[in-house]
Amino acid sequence: MKQFFAAILAGSLGIAVAPQAWLAAASAQEHKQEEKGDPDDRDRRALFSRIDAYVTCLNALSSRIYESRARYFSWATKSGPTGREFIIYGLYNIDNPADCRESVDMVHDIEPHHPELEAVAAAYIGAVTRLYPVITEAERYYHQSTYKDDHMARGRALHPLLVAGFDEFSAADRKLRQLIDAANDARAQQNLTAIESTEGRSLRYHSVALLIHASELADTMRGPRDIARISAALARYEGSVTTLEGLLRGNDNDHTIALTLVAGSRPFLRAAKVFLRRVRDRIPYNIAERANLGFAGGIGEWMVEGSPANLAKNYNQLIDAYNRHTISPLLKWVPAGLWNRTHP
Repeated sequence: MKQFFAAILAGSLGIAVAPQAWLAAASAQEHKQEEKGDPDDRDRRALFSRIDAYVTCLNALSSRIYESRARYFSWATKSGPTGREFIIYGLYNIDNPADCRESVDMVHDIEPHHPELEAVAAAYIGAVTRLYPVITEAERYYHQSTYKDDHMARGRALHPLLVAGFDEFSAADRKLRQLIDAANDARAQQNLTAIESTEGRSLRYHSVALLIHASELADTMRGPRDIARISAALARYEGSVTTLEGLLRGNDNDHTIALTLVAGSRPFLRAAKVFLRRVRDRIPYNIAERANLGFAGGIGEWMVEGSPANLAKNYNQLIDAYNRHTISPLLKWVPAGLWNRTHP
């Protein structure tokens, strides 16, 4: 993910960047609740400690696995490779999931437990762990062109293992994201209500509101193309961006996270508008764009404005930048899941 340069934005708005008092206040509040032994807070802390570990795994592993799958099926058919293909790209290797498993194991004994979420996370780790050696072997096989020596015998044997592994992984990944999304949405609304009750509609309130509206907008664009629904969500999100920008002007208090959100909010807004125009006005992709969409299974799609992958990239950069400035698992946000790659 690209870094957002809050200091550059601050200079353009004439704002001095101060220490992150928001995080200090959030941390102090957590300690107070912990001392009181608030059972609801204890459950919330346990839940989002787990979510923090699971999101770290999703960010570290999932995108690369989807890219590897796209690379493989850009040249191999569903029935498997034959050795007579015009170009044999192979596939991409992936990181060892051992670090991810260790992170998940570290939060396993935290109480109270969340059985459904933990079971789904375990299924995800299991799927990735089983897929890792298959991808590793296949990547080496194709990278070393061993198929030229055995007439693609091992490639044909690996194919059903790859298909089954990719299918198991994508199902587990999708289910884990759905559960995290649901928990994250509930947490966001609770945070927003709590902030408003103690601070009113403050800078922090509008920062959280912007994230909620960004998430809602992303959700409308992942499913069926409902133009009215997308347009309404886009208007709410743009209103949040404008409001937060207005509040930041002339505000010399602590607001590093708000600056980060503003820095990332405009690229996502632009990407969403281009995406909506493509769908609403049925704007086709040009020749160069179609080349990127079709290259090696679509791995160049993120470069095409108005494509689902470009939209997801800009949304995830916004969320990633916010999460990098957030030390508390209670305040973390979840990145986007697998996007619908149907092209207008």
